[in-house]
Amino acid sequence: MWKKFKFFAGLLAASGGCVSSGLAQEFVAALPAAPEGTAAEPQVLSVEALVARVRSATPEALVQRESVRRALERSYQRRAELLPQFALRAEQTRQQLGSGFAGDTLRAPPFNSFTARVEGSLKVIDTQAYADWRLAQLEHAITEMDYEVAVQDIMEQALLIYFTHLRDLRRIEIVEGNIDRYRELLRLASEQFEAGTAVKIDVTRAEVRLATERRELMEARTAAESSILELKALLDIPVESELLLDRSIIEGIKAPPSLKRYGGMAPLTEVRPELKSRQRVLDQAILARKAAGWQRLPTVELFANWGYDSGEPFDDREGEAWLLGVRASIPIFEGFRISAEKREADAAIRQNEYQLRDLRNRIEREFRTALIEMDSRYEQIEIARDEIRLGRLEVEQASERYREGLADNRELIDAQQRLSDAESSQLRSIYLYGLGRLSFARSIGATERVLE
Repeated sequence: MWKKFKFFAGLLAASGGCVSSGLAQEFVAALPAAPEGTAAEPQVLSVEALVARVRSATPEALVQRESVRRALERSYQRRAELLPQFALRAEQTRQQLGSGFAGDTLRAPPFNSFTARVEGSLKVIDTQAYADWRLAQLEHAITEMDYEVAVQDIMEQALLIYFTHLRDLRRIEIVEGNIDRYRELLRLASEQFEAGTAVKIDVTRAEVRLATERRELMEARTAAESSILELKALLDIPVESELLLDRSIIEGIKAPPSLKRYGGMAPLTEVRPELKSRQRVLDQAILARKAAGWQRLPTVELFANWGYDSGEPFDDREGEAWLLGVRASIPIFEGFRISAEKREADAAIRQNEYQLRDLRNRIEREFRTALIEMDSRYEQIEIARDEIRLGRLEVEQASERYREGLADNRELIDAQQRLSDAESSQLRSIYLYGLGRLSFARSIGATERVLE
């Protein structure tokens, strides 16, 4: 499945042109530290490794993953309140009594008291503690979904930059092809001028076009450097590492998927982590509404302790002591707090229902928009192919006319410019088509399935 992502490389390669010797062939995520005094070798980063690195090494994903862990531990903390509680308590005191019963003066010397107890308690009925535990469990589920959302967003951004760098490299190839054609034009114009069949302005035109393309090449190389640096920053890769894009497998351009193929968007978009997260938030609001009503129920707790009492610890005068009891309470009047909490919970339920409905509508729009854009961009790629084919024919014919002295080189320069524009148009269409595929995969909540 992952290898299909190399479709992006196929899209760019399908636009034509040769790979220049200075261009990268593969892309790596990170390089091990090279021994001192030796040069580090470029290594491969496959798409599988890129996706794995998004989950395991990007700071934003790691931060979100720790949030999941914290939410899990908080749910354990709430669960602990429902389990038996045990403690060992020891207490040594010294006190003086000031009076006896009925106000009589009690003349007694100060005395010591030592108590050692094993204490235990168990909440038999405590709906608030149970609700807190269930709410914490739902919070953990929500953070898990939020983690998946963050991973999908980072993955989409990483694949976007990955594809952008491929586009930048292909742009370099197009400009290098233009430079080769204008060098040939300059050579031809110089020969024609020396032979007396052309004028000096023809040579100057060729030199101007060559200088312009050299400037374009510098800008294209700068863009390629910027995109690879952006990818390094996103994936937390040292900027000094040599990173190369994988362009080894070319599969060509595939037609966009249709809605009929999937039988509808519902089975696809229901796996969106955003939808799952929003549904859990709604469940949490519903549970909070129930918990507000549960507060009117009684709470029941068992408690007990057992141990020894004496004057001093280890004085061989210990006496066994124990306590066993049950405690129950029920609210009578709480200042209308519970009623207010119920109304607030009802409002939260309605709010989350509206947000869930809005999210579903937005996802459906994204899904259908991605399909429409892919169809349009795919057709534009086919049109651009014809433009390139016709542009090459025009360049050949204009070159032949110039060689035979039937026209100056303006006609040839115009033909070469139209061919360059056609190649750039095809590159732009391929790039936007790839972004459409990426948007489609994101709309179904599985960016890694971009080429399925």
